[in-house]
Amino acid sequence: MIQKFYYDQVVFVILLSAFFSTILSWISIKIAPKINLMDIPESAKHKNHKVPIPLTGGVVLIILITIMTLLTGIWENPQLLGILASAMIIVIFGLLDDFFDLTPSKKLFGQILASIFLIYCGVQIKFFSSPEFFYHTESKLDFWLNFIFTIFWIIAITNAFNFIDSIDGLAIGISILSIVFFLFISFTSGQLAILKLCSILLGTCVGLYFFNAYPARLFLGDSGAQTLGFILGSIAIIFDPNKGNQSSTWFVPILFFYVPLFDLVLVTVSRLRRRKNIYKASRDHTFHRLAQVGLPIQHAVLMMHGLCLIMSMIGYLCLNLNLFYANLIFVVILLFGVISLIWLDSNYY
Repeated sequence: MIQKFYYDQVVFVILLSAFFSTILSWISIKIAPKINLMDIPESAKHKNHKVPIPLTGGVVLIILITIMTLLTGIWENPQLLGILASAMIIVIFGLLDDFFDLTPSKKLFGQILASIFLIYCGVQIKFFSSPEFFYHTESKLDFWLNFIFTIFWIIAITNAFNFIDSIDGLAIGISILSIVFFLFISFTSGQLAILKLCSILLGTCVGLYFFNAYPARLFLGDSGAQTLGFILGSIAIIFDPNKGNQSSTWFVPILFFYVPLFDLVLVTVSRLRRRKNIYKASRDHTFHRLAQVGLPIQHAVLMMHGLCLIMSMIGYLCLNLNLFYANLIFVVILLFGVISLIWLDSNYY
């Protein structure tokens, strides 16, 4: 009976968020040209669109999350309030970048600032002080290792989602798939606050997807893609599936974010090898490379969605496997990633 009550609540919040997201997205498209929040095709060589597109996805995202947070009461949870407050820093720097094209160092400063504030709010990886980790000192060293690793994780996921937001519908589609699995885990494990936040995010992303899918009528912009990555990376820190084998939970978020993380590593390694600026946008992402080997670009995007779904399913499966088999699967997937990276990079020209 209780589960049915929460199920009904989840469905209602998702539908309400999707409805308002659709309305706000439509309104933002009308307002964007008046405030000059547009992505201009001629502003960079890597851009494929032919006409100016509104960069209002991030605005819709944060407005709706704020409204639904107040309506659902999740602001009463200190950790979730900390996540949303920290995300506002990402939104501000993202909007500044969408309007004024910030330098990479300034964007990185904003991400570090948001990560530190997130830790101050009590959201921090505790991997190095966990019994699951093979070594810990029970001293201040553990604190600083967790502190540094938290900042590294948040910045990596934030930029990974920003990197894959280079083609219509990809970042938002991957976000939807990741959110679905976090939502399912939080539902089955009774983490109601995370469940409500995931419901809000899912509905919001579904509404945005209709405008961001090919051919896009609205872009997420840095404010949208980075905020999605930041919030999802933060949820990955605080979620705690209290079922299955707990020793296998540490790498599950990595599998949920496998596609954006793979693209981030591929692009970074490739640009470093070729002595290119790693911060300068270029047509060297995973879907570009798949297109070069003969796969139509939209098929490549669909393939990446499929891979995200498969990896997320494997991640959920690993929650219920013993330690040896779960970690063995993870190692095999890492090897698959390394081989794929080498193959894609060697065929790139």
